[in-house]
Amino acid sequence: MKRPNSCFSTVSMFAAVLLLVIHATAAPKDATQASSPQDVLTYHGDNLRTGWFSAETVLTANDVNAQSFGWLQTVPLDGKVDAEPLVVMQQQIAGHGIHDVVYVATENDSVYAIDAGDGSVLWHRSHGTPVPCLYKYTAPPRRCNIFPVIGILSTPVIDRSAGAMYFVADNYNGKVDAFYLHAISLSTGRDLLPAVAIRYSVQVHGGQDWTLNPRFQLQRPGLLEVNGSIYIAFGSVADIEPNYSRGAILRYDTATLSQLDGQLANKRRRPASPYYLSSIWQSGYAPAADANGDLYFSTGNSDPKNPSYSATLNWPDSVMHLSGDLSTLIDSFTTYNYFLLDQQDLEIGSGGVLLLPDQPGSVPHLVLAGGKDGRAFLMDRDHLGGYTKGGPDNLLQEVQMGKCWCGPAYFVGSDGVPRVLTGGIRGVTSWRLQTTPSPKLTFESSTGPDTVSGLALGGSFPVVSSNGTAEGSGVVWFVQRPATSSDKNPGTPVTLRAYAASDLTKQLVSIQAGTWTHAYKSNANLVPTVANGRVYVASNQQLRIFGLLESRPNGQHRKR
Repeated sequence: MKRPNSCFSTVSMFAAVLLLVIHATAAPKDATQASSPQDVLTYHGDNLRTGWFSAETVLTANDVNAQSFGWLQTVPLDGKVDAEPLVVMQQQIAGHGIHDVVYVATENDSVYAIDAGDGSVLWHRSHGTPVPCLYKYTAPPRRCNIFPVIGILSTPVIDRSAGAMYFVADNYNGKVDAFYLHAISLSTGRDLLPAVAIRYSVQVHGGQDWTLNPRFQLQRPGLLEVNGSIYIAFGSVADIEPNYSRGAILRYDTATLSQLDGQLANKRRRPASPYYLSSIWQSGYAPAADANGDLYFSTGNSDPKNPSYSATLNWPDSVMHLSGDLSTLIDSFTTYNYFLLDQQDLEIGSGGVLLLPDQPGSVPHLVLAGGKDGRAFLMDRDHLGGYTKGGPDNLLQEVQMGKCWCGPAYFVGSDGVPRVLTGGIRGVTSWRLQTTPSPKLTFESSTGPDTVSGLALGGSFPVVSSNGTAEGSGVVWFVQRPATSSDKNPGTPVTLRAYAASDLTKQLVSIQAGTWTHAYKSNANLVPTVANGRVYVASNQQLRIFGLLESRPNGQHRKR
């Protein structure tokens, strides 16, 4: 298999030998319902993963410019941040009263509650010792693709009704590491329940036992809460053990943190070679869920030497639709040339899966996905398309977005027309969605490739803020990855960019938004969060808060 000269790139060689955790069905329930329209409680704002912050009444395309919009505060943190910041409005904080709060989790296994306006730290809690990853990628015994430590990697999820934040921390005891699922209080940061060690072992093909091992598994995708459960997806650490590493989805009860009963099903009973990987990683993009509580996500590469697709056993380079209890593969899409993607390390699994809100017309339920080979696939999520040997793929449409370590977004413009944003290396691109007589994406505008270029792995994670569909209110935001690399603090800059949603050739601002280290080895999968007139970008040992400059209190200076 071709292995790019990047430690993070090798994560992309995950296979799609899917390991599913199965247990009894629970009633669909999305507990991440915002009490305030500005709450941001989960990755990309909702379980469809639209990335549309549609209740933004302060920031508009007219006001976001170099003269009136800028950097307000910098909050020092104790580690790098891969997770998207989450926001809870009017939250009671023990000893501090009621605040609008931004919550940030770091790779140092810490969580912060920060005043969303002035940047003051309301509480800071440590949840263990992170895993050191100080060895070079090519040198054993500990090869990594997150540097310099692995702690809380994925984006947490907040259940406002329970007053809880759920996250997974990787903890190190001096010899080995283990994953722990936490449920902490939004008010105090303390555990509401004892943290649970994530352990799973199951008998797979040939009577062999397989055990989840953090040495070879990475918990990168954001968490999902639905059906009264927390879903946790796993991939591989740097593809260092393809004969062992397998992907998994585990399901835990939100009220007790108990792992729900079930079994792990390996779909390759008699592989031509002992090569698995089984990735669910999506560059950090979280699995999505629909109104029925069903799950959707993409998978990574399988064996580069032996074709491994089977309609009943294995689905490499695919989009998966699972029942909420994980007992049933309802549907899937596998591109006809999946084996070529396996051989060239061009998997679909490097990109996220977006579920569009219900649409008028003959195909109301749409989904968009795509990855490293640059194609974005528009599908009917009630009939994803399966696998067509020799092609062509059974799709609604295929468009070119450019190679993608990225994730899409969705919004509706002031003209009432829905749009999809892709973030591949061709640039953040807006596509108009036609729904009748059949669904179709039409190119509208693009930022161009220079705005999303990074040092090694390309693309970005755009989000949109707007005051509903009010004219002139739409702004597209994304963080540009670093153009150079440094393995030392403070690292090299990352950039916050904003464009008019009505025309992506119109740049509004470009501002340094922090720094990043080890860019060759640890990709900067950074997502900005927009809430109540502020934009939050977390990066290397810092959270930066941006907003209208006139909103800074009199006499208040930026923390540097």
